[in-house]
Amino acid sequence: MSLPSPLVDRRLAKGLTVVQALMIPVAIVLGYVLAGQIAAKSAGLGASVGWMGSAYFAWQAFRHAGAGASRRILGSFYRGMIGKFIVIVVGFMLVFGTVRPLSAGSVLLGFALVQLMAWIYPIWINHRQITSPKDSA
Repeated sequence: MSLPSPLVDRRLAKGLTVVQALMIPVAIVLGYVLAGQIAAKSAGLGASVGWMGSAYFAWQAFRHAGAGASRRILGSFYRGMIGKFIVIVVGFMLVFGTVRPLSAGSVLLGFALVQLMAWIYPIWINHRQITSPKDSA
């Protein structure tokens, strides 16, 4: 018996969204410890923009399920990717256009921290599934 494919498993998307949300306060604390209040605010805003885009994609892309819904699933993935791009672009426009004072580097580092989780979390989950003891029942 094989494990469900992580590419179609909604649990992976939900878990990733939660982990990315947890990176927002991490980015804020790191920004504050490393460079102060402005960096903390900036890193939090960048992380929030990244999380909103990823959350939109997860919500949109995993709305449909089942073999009969393959066209709807594909369409949802396209809408999710386009929507994610729009959310991120508009988010950055709002942050860079309205927030003063702002540390641009911290905004981008906060965003990068959230995006990094999209690479780390699936690897961690896969490693955990491989190394966890199998049920012998």
